[in-house]
Amino acid sequence: MRERSGSIGIRPGRRAQAWALLALLLLGLGLGTGGCAGRRPGGPGVIHHVAKGENLYRIGQRYGVPASAIAQANGIHDVTQLRVGQRLFIPGATARRRPADDPAYAARPDGRAAGDLEEARRRARESARSPSAPSFAWPVQGRLSSRFGLRRGRPHDGIDVAASHGTPILAAEAGRVIYSGRLGSYGKVVIVKHAGPYRTVYAHASRLLVRKGEFVERGQKIAEVGSTGRSTGPHVHFEIRRAETPQNPLALLP
Repeated sequence: MRERSGSIGIRPGRRAQAWALLALLLLGLGLGTGGCAGRRPGGPGVIHHVAKGENLYRIGQRYGVPASAIAQANGIHDVTQLRVGQRLFIPGATARRRPADDPAYAARPDGRAAGDLEEARRRARESARSPSAPSFAWPVQGRLSSRFGLRRGRPHDGIDVAASHGTPILAAEAGRVIYSGRLGSYGKVVIVKHAGPYRTVYAHASRLLVRKGEFVERGQKIAEVGSTGRSTGPHVHFEIRRAETPQNPLALLP
């Protein structure tokens, strides 16, 4: 007499085989328990494993794919929380590309690619910084009018870069806008959170072009130079903070 299991008449000896087959089907369809964020989207692409110090902007540059597309393909809502070793699907990518803005590969005046000396210098600069520090860029083209440190006996938590009214202010690194609006003596200000504990502050703007919660990429125009708040002329007051501790931007800028 055959023993029945439940109401579907599966032999006990074959029950394990049935579950194994179901598991294989689920894996083949990408229907794991991780939800939509863990599913690989259809279409061409490659898999990338996040390395130490990487962010979506840098990864996107290496493959020629916008950071926003990578975030959408992987169901990433907070781009500042990437984990080392995290597996990312890069949609539309076929191979890793050399990042165009890497100082080690910048073109020299003679038209040739930079060589090993520039690469060694870049690595030395990076090793002198905190291991988790992102690679920041200058937020505006202008004249350095005030440095980090004490100024008239009071702490000056950033640097001031003088520029013409309306000059574009660019995001120094990719991240998420956590504040955009007026803030006391800062006037109109944008604050961006980056990978790890780092934040950048862009103050005294005349016009704000991004909103809280928006993701911005490195070099994206986020505001325009002005003289709002406590200011004596058009400039951007730029801060880099590690958690709540101000850092000297000149030590982290190229």
